[in-house]
Amino acid sequence: MTKEQQEIFDYSPLNMVITAPAGCGKTEALACRAKGLLERYDFSRNGRKLLVVSFTNQARDNIYGRIKKYVSVQTLRQYVDIYNFHGLAARIIRAHGNVIGVDGDWTIASSDWVGKCVYSLNCEKKIKNQIKSALQKIKLECVTDDEVNQKVQEIGESIGKYVRFVERKRIEAKIITYDDQIRIALWILQNKRVAKLYRNHFFAALVDEFQDLTSQQLLLIQILCGNNVTFAGDLAQGIYSFAGADAEATFREITKRNGKQVELLKSFRSSPAVLDAVNSLSSRTAGKHLVSAFPEHWGDGGLSSYASFEDENAEAEKIAQICQLILKHCPSSRIGIISRTAFRAKTLKDVFAAQGISFIDWGDGLFSSGVVRILRKICDYLPNVPREEWRDSIGQYVLAANVSASEELKEAIEWLYDQLLQLDTPDFCDIKKRINVRKGNETVATCKGIHCLTGHAGKGQQFDWVIIVGLEQGTIPFYKAESLEEKNEEARVLSVMISRARIGFMATSAMVNPYGRRRSESEFLYYLKTSNMFLFGQDKINRWFDNADWSTIVQM
Repeated sequence: MTKEQQEIFDYSPLNMVITAPAGCGKTEALACRAKGLLERYDFSRNGRKLLVVSFTNQARDNIYGRIKKYVSVQTLRQYVDIYNFHGLAARIIRAHGNVIGVDGDWTIASSDWVGKCVYSLNCEKKIKNQIKSALQKIKLECVTDDEVNQKVQEIGESIGKYVRFVERKRIEAKIITYDDQIRIALWILQNKRVAKLYRNHFFAALVDEFQDLTSQQLLLIQILCGNNVTFAGDLAQGIYSFAGADAEATFREITKRNGKQVELLKSFRSSPAVLDAVNSLSSRTAGKHLVSAFPEHWGDGGLSSYASFEDENAEAEKIAQICQLILKHCPSSRIGIISRTAFRAKTLKDVFAAQGISFIDWGDGLFSSGVVRILRKICDYLPNVPREEWRDSIGQYVLAANVSASEELKEAIEWLYDQLLQLDTPDFCDIKKRINVRKGNETVATCKGIHCLTGHAGKGQQFDWVIIVGLEQGTIPFYKAESLEEKNEEARVLSVMISRARIGFMATSAMVNPYGRRRSESEFLYYLKTSNMFLFGQDKINRWFDNADWSTIVQM
């Protein structure tokens, strides 16, 4: 353990706040904390458990793997419960929904039920987005179904009639949507008997990524574990305000309740050049100054760079060239090509496809061979089925094929259905190509090679190299960001993108968009240029790659 990890391990009280920027050992610190809590707590009389909560399934699995390094699998199974927030809420609903009238006839939706319902409405796309936004906003409050209905009645007629229709359909179908889950869990926990049951079950909690907590999620943890909570996260990575998170408010609340704070500021992930770029944005991200834990490991310090191109085709051609160069010298490298929005990477993906360069699109599906065969066969016959009959036809096909409805198959079918709904006229051949076979236990997040993903999808991931596409005004920062705080959150998105890189990153821009309109460079480029290790322009980047010591880089 490092000095800081030992301090986290040794601290006896059950509450603590750990601030740790990307790559600074946050997950390892939480695993150390779990080990210390489990070793000190007396389980002999009560059978209580340690609750560990993250935001995604992948983060959940990641922290499980780290804790398993410190304690036995038997101890984990007996004394630790690990959930993401919605999984935790679903457990509460299934076990105690009856106290509010949510019986076994109700279904917790496994996909975007609201999106599918709204999609079927006869109105403009703009109105559909407003409907979903209005429902989400209401359900971020701690309200009952009756209170939701009351708030829905107060919405203006232009979208109110649609919102009321969707909510009425949900109640009639007895569906608990993604946005309903935590709200309903909190509604159940208003029952003091149920709340006491959980408070007695969990003796303490560890919460990952505190900066992404909504007020609902924070309240859920406080009801379950009171002040016996260790929070870990980083204000500079708070990029989910659109989902209801308020990083600053959360930080004030948890530090008010927790006396012990530990900062981890040594990066075990990234090269000095990458860290220098992250540090250059700190006046906009509120990030702390980071240093490399092992600067001597990184040879000449890594790569931090930017290049501008006339258009997206020229940009894509250069990115393709650099990716092939890296993979020639380092075949096992993982290269993350990250864009602010999926659309901004379309030209790049087209050029890759034209040149026969394989890449992993994080919008694609990666499944076992048996599930892939079923999905591809479904794509073969669906073009002859009316759109409104797709879902029923998929279900009928699965029944006729006499295959077991595994959890993976259910998730795969929901993935396929979501892909179909995104377009008015889906290209079934294209969707079929994007259904890929998983090798062993790999996922899109573990495969080597080239990955295409968005900045929000990349949060929590790690790549050897990162290429950030679209460092232009209107793209990064996004054109909808107008206020200073909105612009600062965009800076945090950029910082998250950069900090995914281990060895180096290159940011790019295209000065003319596909419609012939001129773009200007991102306002954030001003800050990156202040970094001493930042390379500006194609010539300097070319020289760096020409002079790179690949025999050293391949061992990094």
